[in-house]
Amino acid sequence: MENSGFFKRIFSLVYDSLLILGIIFSLTLLLVFLNGGAPENGGIIDLLQLFVTIFSGPIFYSYFWLVNDGQTVGMQAWKIKLISEEKLTIRICLLRCAFSTFSFLFFGLGYLYIFFNEEKKSLADLATKTRIAKIN
Repeated sequence: MENSGFFKRIFSLVYDSLLILGIIFSLTLLLVFLNGGAPENGGIIDLLQLFVTIFSGPIFYSYFWLVNDGQTVGMQAWKIKLISEEKLTIRICLLRCAFSTFSFLFFGLGYLYIFFNEEKKSLADLATKTRIAKIN
């Protein structure tokens, strides 16, 4: 299978990000209802909100990569798939999420690396011995 290029990956990421935002908003609404209003700074609901915001993405991606044969909903729509050289584990998934986040925060350099790498691999791919491949 041929590795996926930059644009399919980014479009898949946008698709999945919209789903993750929906999850965050839904859980936030639930927390507001449980609390009877906006949480106080430093309260338990405030900490739960922080947890939801930080970990929704990594949990979403790890779940789909491990349970759904290496594909999130966005990856299914764009016909791409995560493939690992080793057995895919929660550790590899979370490490990949961390590298992807830092790649994005540093002006997307980890993703832009795809344009310069002959195998079309991002820095997260190289760090975790994975790749994003096109499927039929």
